[in-house]
Amino acid sequence: MIREVLDDIIENKRDLTREEAYECMNDLISGEYPDTLISAFLIALRMKGETIEEITGLTEIMRNFAIPIDYDPGEYLAESCGTGGDRLKTFNVSTTASIIASACGAKISKHGNRSVSSKFGGADALEALGVNIELTPKQVINSIEKCNFAFIFAPKYHVATKNVMMIRKELKTRTIFNLIGPITCPSNVTARMTGVYDPDLVETVAEVSKNLGVKKGMIVHGFDADGNPAMDEISNVGKTKVAFIEDDKITTKFITPEDFGLCYSNPEDISAPDSAEEHLKIINNILDNVTTTKEDRARMDLSLMNSASILYVTEKVSSLKEGVEVSRKAIEDGSAKKQLANIIRYSNE
Repeated sequence: MIREVLDDIIENKRDLTREEAYECMNDLISGEYPDTLISAFLIALRMKGETIEEITGLTEIMRNFAIPIDYDPGEYLAESCGTGGDRLKTFNVSTTASIIASACGAKISKHGNRSVSSKFGGADALEALGVNIELTPKQVINSIEKCNFAFIFAPKYHVATKNVMMIRKELKTRTIFNLIGPITCPSNVTARMTGVYDPDLVETVAEVSKNLGVKKGMIVHGFDADGNPAMDEISNVGKTKVAFIEDDKITTKFITPEDFGLCYSNPEDISAPDSAEEHLKIINNILDNVTTTKEDRARMDLSLMNSASILYVTEKVSSLKEGVEVSRKAIEDGSAKKQLANIIRYSNE
């Protein structure tokens, strides 16, 4: 299929149907086509701009080829992650927020990989904290049932895409996999808090998520103080564009730190540190309720905003402000730090 459509994509910018995209991904992961052809297809798609139907088709076959995790918790099962590829690099916010939100009762299957565009990816952070990241499906289910959280290591579950991953590394540029990677979780995700690298993709990823079974979600992109695209997560340095998924409808609006009952911060206060040790110190300081410096407070606020959003999409709270209050209480009373110990314990069972 790739050979049949490539020229048309390049010369006429033709959009693929959902079925064509599905077949093209089948070609990509078959291992039967040269790297040069696959690379050309990925770059052509990016230059044209990927559509909702294309992203849905590509994601569907990735999920179909993945090792499944057949688990229904009887309530919302959430995923919280970011695509990477954004301009303002921060500490590992989604991992920190997921630990806090799971301590507050949200069930989370966090799907991710080692660092691609960030200095310290979700898998890197959790592994350094002592979490076993290479769980089997049975272990994933056990961990979620015991402590509301499990990490799903993407390379272990998407084994069919191994050859494509090598091409991605060699290209050293953003491709469709940056976008679909975070939304190909092999568990039955029904709630989603996902950050994307481009504000123009917020509605697109929301539509794809809805097509894939998400019932409630927030697809977000954060801006800086000057209104420039900046973050693949909710921003506390500027406004955030959000596509809310609810009741099979998508509503897009902008939110600000005031919607969480918080203040704006400076971008340098939330930027990613240079070393793994510094990353771990930031995560532990947040869970230990350290708010001594303005950097501590800015990082705390950013984590609270993102945790609050997870609690909101899993209907553990009725508003973003309430989500901040519940998250803050879990940190102050030690529940969040205890939750990290639980995650480590049950991931190693």
